[in-house]
Amino acid sequence: MCGIAGYISSEAADADVLHKMLAAIGHRGPDGFSGFVEGPLAMGTARLAIVDLAGGTQPAVSQNRKVALVFNGEIFNYMELRAELGCKGVSFRTRSEVETLLHLYLEFGLAFLSRLNGQFAMAIWDGRQNRIHLCRDRFGIRPLFFCKLSGRGIAFASEAKGLFAHGKVAASIAPESLVQTFRLWTNVGNTSAFRGVRQVPPAHVLTLDPDGNESLAQYWEWQFPDEIEPIVLPSDEDYFSMFRAEFDSAIQRQRMADVAVACYLSGGVDSSVVAARLATSQDAQTTYSVSFQDAEYDESSAQRAIASHLGVRSITEQVTNAAIAAVFPQVVWQAETSLFRTAPAPLFLLSKRVHADGVKVVMTGEGADEMLLGYDLFREVEIRQFWSRQPDSLWRPNLLSRLYSYLPQYRNPRYFGMIKDFYRHTLDTGSRHFAMSVRWSNGKALEQYFSADMKAFAQDYDPVTELDRWLPASYGSTGHVSRAQCIEIQTLLSNYLLSSQGDRMSMAHGVEGRYPYLDNKFVDFVTRLPRRIKLRGLKDKFILRNAFKDTIPDTVRMRPKVAYQAPDIRAFFSAGRAPDYVSDLLAPAKIREAGFFDPDKVSFLFKKGLTYQLDRAGTRDSMAFTLILSTMLLYDIFVLGNRSMSPDIRIPSTLTLV
Repeated sequence: MCGIAGYISSEAADADVLHKMLAAIGHRGPDGFSGFVEGPLAMGTARLAIVDLAGGTQPAVSQNRKVALVFNGEIFNYMELRAELGCKGVSFRTRSEVETLLHLYLEFGLAFLSRLNGQFAMAIWDGRQNRIHLCRDRFGIRPLFFCKLSGRGIAFASEAKGLFAHGKVAASIAPESLVQTFRLWTNVGNTSAFRGVRQVPPAHVLTLDPDGNESLAQYWEWQFPDEIEPIVLPSDEDYFSMFRAEFDSAIQRQRMADVAVACYLSGGVDSSVVAARLATSQDAQTTYSVSFQDAEYDESSAQRAIASHLGVRSITEQVTNAAIAAVFPQVVWQAETSLFRTAPAPLFLLSKRVHADGVKVVMTGEGADEMLLGYDLFREVEIRQFWSRQPDSLWRPNLLSRLYSYLPQYRNPRYFGMIKDFYRHTLDTGSRHFAMSVRWSNGKALEQYFSADMKAFAQDYDPVTELDRWLPASYGSTGHVSRAQCIEIQTLLSNYLLSSQGDRMSMAHGVEGRYPYLDNKFVDFVTRLPRRIKLRGLKDKFILRNAFKDTIPDTVRMRPKVAYQAPDIRAFFSAGRAPDYVSDLLAPAKIREAGFFDPDKVSFLFKKGLTYQLDRAGTRDSMAFTLILSTMLLYDIFVLGNRSMSPDIRIPSTLTLV
């Protein structure tokens, strides 16, 4: 695991420039910098040593020095692939993944990507063709950005700040990104928060030459249930048994490391199952959890229950509202995008604690909701479809109160009546994006905070059209629940949960996250399971909750799905005051200077925050505040360079060339 960076220019490459790029992302790999500089090419890694601690130095370079490869991630089936190469007569100097990947490319070309089971971003320089290939894993677990350099050439890096460190790439906020994030909660496709900076989409390989000519190819595509042959078994118990075996195999594959592996424990069923199965595969087990001073967000009682049941060592990081506000600028610097929630902040603090304990690898439960239909969204779609068949029904919409019974407004008869009136206008099942219409409508309402220029831009720019470019061709012919699943994977999973809330927060402190629910073989298995075994009526993750009923306590196993959240707007206000940086960034003059938002409306929102009481569900005000503040931090940090952000981790001072 590491960070990667490099560039190709019209001049001889400079090792000092590469060193600056790696230093900008050095928090990702504090164990050492190494690079390859040859003619116009420079590429290298900031290494976090996890597998083959002594022999895994990068880049891997062919004997004739015509091909070089740098890699960020883990390949869980690399030993199998290595053995196959051995049978073909390939000899190895190390037992590292990166050397195996180089030989796979030399043997099979880019076709080898479809055979990898892992989480990765890699760059392959092929001097024989004078091209560089930028490759990313199926779900975008590991990030990879690129841009064209002023003049001639291209640069790439695990994080955009690595590009900016090159010296010929300027940071500027992209208006498309703002509209996407306000409407869809995240960027989509190959876009990023910055003009001219793009990301390699998940499951794609981008080929570039020094002149900037590019071609993009997709090597894997999400398959809808009606496109593949389902697994048919005689009983639920047979499904449960097969599920246990497949999941345990995923745990074993992702356990691969020459260092200890810990586990994040939220208190929900997803991470509890991971903790339980990981505990059976190694002698010592440690779980890490977040607790909140605010009882509305705190899940520590469930965390203690599962840790006690498993008999594992449990470490909890208690997060205060003040702590969220204090680290939020650092969180935005790490995330490099506008954020609609503060939820990444507690995970930033948690990974800091993990790093302090000397732990480099943690497993998490991320991906279970997407793969096993666990989100309220999927059940909401079922209810809305059921309601749409009798739109005048008085009792069918009441099913929504069962779904969201944990939200206060759904228990308030007057407020719930207003909610039903709102939903009643979203029952057109003929709409291509019927499943997402409620969320996107709420997002569009946030555009009221845009400045006049941004409103004009948003009027002409449709982020849904951009999203449609990246959806599978068969998207329109499948069911609405399957469409919702696909969009969740394309947007929120890839560009928020695995990025802003995942990779960026853990790698901020040199900690690698692993996701057994997104193991390629396990995903291929889960997609073939009948929907009724995943979502049965309004019972979410039916197979997960039942396959491990003898492993985790019922109090945890049968807990309703509760989305992980943290205090948003109220984290920034206490005793009628806000932190100085918040007051400064949201001042009318600063808002006017940036040009993204309406100063009067932001001032009204800020004043409202001084006495605001946020309920558990959150509100448009809370989301708007977080989006506006994080955008202003992006502008202040990256565009104006007003804040010097340095990671709380040792950065190597030298670059070793191979």
